Amino acid sequence: MKIVRDAGGPVRVKDVGVELGLEVDGKGRLEPLRGKLSKLAGRGWLRKLPDGRFQITP
Repeated sequence: MKIVRDAGGPVRVKDVGVELGLEVDGKGRLEPLRGKLSKLAGRGWLRKLPDGRFQITP
């Protein structure tokens, strides 16, 4: 949440992964993180944009 909030705008899953120090190159490496961000969006804490980026819910 802090990473998305501090970004000041919509962020890609890859950007969040880089900030967390995760391995972002390679197929399927970011899918668990995408799932967690989507879960937060489902709970109303984040908003998932049509292009796949996430932002803090206004």
